[in-house]
Amino acid sequence: MTLQDDLAQWAAYRPDWQKDAIARYCRNESLSDDDIKSIADQFIAGPYPKVTPITAKDIPGSSPSGDPVSLVAIRDVAGINALLSGQRLSFGESGLTVIYGDNASGKSGYARLIREAVTARVKGDLLGNVFAHERADQLAVFEFAVGGVAAEWTLGEVASQQLSAVRFYDEECGDAYVTTASEINYRPSALTLLDRLSADCDRLQGEVTARLDTNRGERPDLPLLSPETGAWNFLNSLSAKSTSEQIDQAVALEPDHQKVLAASLAEEARLKGSDPSKEKQRLKQLAQHWTVVRDHIVRLSDALSTDALADLEGKRKKAVDLRQAVQITSAKDFNAEPLSGVASDTWRELWEAARAYSESEAYHDHEFPHTGDGAVCVLCQQPLGPDASARLRRFRDFMTDTTARDADEMERVLAQARAAVAQLQTQPIALSTALTQLGAGGEDVATVETWLTGAFARATAVVAWLDSPDSDRPIGLTVGPSEAGEARSTKLTDQSAAIDDSTFAANLQAVATNVRELQARISLAAAKRALITEVARLQRRVKIEDTKRYADTTGITRKATDLTTAYVTSLVRDRFTRETENLRLRKVTLDPTGGRKKVTLQHMPKLLGATVPAEIDSVLSEGEQTALGLAGFLTETEFDGSKSAVVFDDPVSSLDAGRRSHVAKRLTQLAQDRQVIVFTHEATFVTALNKRARDLSVQVTERAIIRQGEEPGKTTEQHPWNVRDTAERINDMRKELADLRKDRSSLDSDEYTRRAQDFGGRLSQTWERAVNIEIVNRVVDRGTNEVRPTMFRLLATITPDDDKDFQAGYSRASEWALRHDQAPETNFIAPEPDDLEEELDRLDNWLKRVKKYQREVS
Repeated sequence: MTLQDDLAQWAAYRPDWQKDAIARYCRNESLSDDDIKSIADQFIAGPYPKVTPITAKDIPGSSPSGDPVSLVAIRDVAGINALLSGQRLSFGESGLTVIYGDNASGKSGYARLIREAVTARVKGDLLGNVFAHERADQLAVFEFAVGGVAAEWTLGEVASQQLSAVRFYDEECGDAYVTTASEINYRPSALTLLDRLSADCDRLQGEVTARLDTNRGERPDLPLLSPETGAWNFLNSLSAKSTSEQIDQAVALEPDHQKVLAASLAEEARLKGSDPSKEKQRLKQLAQHWTVVRDHIVRLSDALSTDALADLEGKRKKAVDLRQAVQITSAKDFNAEPLSGVASDTWRELWEAARAYSESEAYHDHEFPHTGDGAVCVLCQQPLGPDASARLRRFRDFMTDTTARDADEMERVLAQARAAVAQLQTQPIALSTALTQLGAGGEDVATVETWLTGAFARATAVVAWLDSPDSDRPIGLTVGPSEAGEARSTKLTDQSAAIDDSTFAANLQAVATNVRELQARISLAAAKRALITEVARLQRRVKIEDTKRYADTTGITRKATDLTTAYVTSLVRDRFTRETENLRLRKVTLDPTGGRKKVTLQHMPKLLGATVPAEIDSVLSEGEQTALGLAGFLTETEFDGSKSAVVFDDPVSSLDAGRRSHVAKRLTQLAQDRQVIVFTHEATFVTALNKRARDLSVQVTERAIIRQGEEPGKTTEQHPWNVRDTAERINDMRKELADLRKDRSSLDSDEYTRRAQDFGGRLSQTWERAVNIEIVNRVVDRGTNEVRPTMFRLLATITPDDDKDFQAGYSRASEWALRHDQAPETNFIAPEPDDLEEELDRLDNWLKRVKKYQREVS
């Protein structure tokens, strides 16, 4: 199983958001801050969508098909740094493409542009022109080939998975191997997926932490409640699981809660202003007041009960019946009397009045009525005749009859009963006083007062019924709350008897507790909306906190350790050692530390044979550390089976001349089986690359990036003169000479002289470079100062004729060169094109002979 297979198999069982993230890394994409926020949003909203796992071939390090990926060109560049727009930078199809550019030429801008599109250990911001007044859209089109098949990718599109097979190296990438803490480690690109995943897990945890902070700030203002109250306990137990029913129950209040609170506060204040003796007396008085209330309730209940009303009804019926019997009798006896109405109530009152007058005034010595001789009527005071006397005697007999007396008695009894009921229509002073005192004392008299009000109304109804013979009898009173009143009276009496210092304090504490409970509950009820808001906040918080477990890096760290141990430690160490030796780094090898940092099992260069523990940056120089970073990158590149393109940007910065020569050799070796692109601003390094390329028969493609006026970024397809080798210079001068011949007839003397002298100067410089590169540097390597004994014989092959040609050719070219001022007396005349061609041929033939000597002695 390969590293890619193992990693893909592990990734298939990761959370879906991590599967998605790994797939994006494989496409050379990154998760933006908005992406991290979106992931957090998704977890809070619900389950993360299902994601298809990656396969081994999706993992960077090779193209999806396994075919090599090479860069063809970059065109339509706009808005990148301050690069000149509309340029096209092409690359050799294979071999070595050397792109030269002076400082500030725009070379680094193109390098950064490539870094943005391909795989690099360190990515940077791709800036526009920071000096421009207006921001321009960034654009660039990459032409590339996958296994020879043309393809394109435009900057700003979804990152190309195919281009991710191309690797990029610059100083910052080297720093990824040599950290600021001097922890130099090597990791294949496939394992950097875990680095990035772990980093994004940390970012997700950071987003979760920020959201938790925001959530904490969304906590509504909740009431400050008295500790240890029921409302306080409920508030403290509020959680994401709290239901609306629980909240409703916790904030439920009785309709009269404010009244109860006021009474409780008054009771508390009263008790605080009292003492056991006063309280004992108060309770005793309350008990007495309850007794008064109870007694009146009993009186009302007895007088207005169903049985009592039935008794009244019986009495009224009896009185009516007796009176009707009297009326019937009187009607039968006195119908013949001159006046009607005898025996009526009015008549009876008249009779009784006459009786009283007769017995007390007129005839107090005689019984009423006095009908003897000489008697007169006590009303009209006329003498009584026989008829009148007989009539009065009949009236007397009627009035002394038993039926009439019985009727009178029953009506009297009924009148007394009515009077008794009539007294029950209003509240007596004693009862009013008792109720007032009970209410002021905090006693619950509402039920009693309600019943009493009904009882008073019932008494009024009974009186009305008694006065209206034709009305229906009212319903009797239900049993009154006399027992409750008696029970309360008894309890208060008992409490009064039991009052002492301790019970008084306990009562005060109980009342105070009740006040706190009710106040807390009222405050909690007023905050119901805030409670609902808080539960919703806590529910959101639970979802946010749950997201943390999806960002845990433990499993990632463990897998990175396993993969590193299995696929890196033993396999890569040998390759790394070879690369360091090629770059003249001795006693350094790649070794696992056994520790972890985030997701990596650290592989750090180890100083072999060191007798004293030391940090590597205290031993290795800056150049050695740069070489070490480059060795790590080259090791990683060697494990790319697709042989895709590799891009270097100034790979020899801070390296000494000797190591530069070795780097030139190593990059040229790398270009034997893949496309290698090198950006550099060092002419000596270009020369070293050209030399190594000739030695290894590697094709070199020249490109240059120069300034056009004040604008950097103009691309050309050949190196500037100062970095071209001898053969290239000769070819350039032949083209220049041909142009000079063609223009000869149209040039004035000054212009022709200037161009001829310029040609002479270039010819002189080329003689110098030929001797330096083709003879001196063949014997002593300028980069390493290494003497090559086998090439020493080259000096012996140089003939006197060769020396004569050199001396003559170099001398004549130097005479023509513009660098020397021509004395007026010499009357300098510029050489003709034929003269120039003759000297150029001399140099060309001389160089061919020297190269022949080289082949003979090599």
